[in-house]
Amino acid sequence: MKKIVVACGTGVATSAMVALRVGELLDANGYAGSYELVRCAIDDTPRECADADLLIATTIAPVGVTCEYVSGVPFLTGRGRADAERFILETMAR
Repeated sequence: MKKIVVACGTGVATSAMVALRVGELLDANGYAGSYELVRCAIDDTPRECADADLLIATTIAPVGVTCEYVSGVPFLTGRGRADAERFILETMAR
């Protein structure tokens, strides 16, 4: 089971939208049931990412986060989304 942390400024609005789109991506690619999406505020990411496989954030990753990181902004804007999706799927395949 992969733990994926999705973070935004407050852990409410944009993280919910990104988590929805990432969940759809993962389910469509055969990963249903093999991941856990955890939403949080960016300030909580060092704690939440301590045992996570991936951080997807709509801000820069804070200092101290040791898991893989990819920007969640492409899931909001569409720009660069294919690259972000590819990175997430590669992380799931490891």
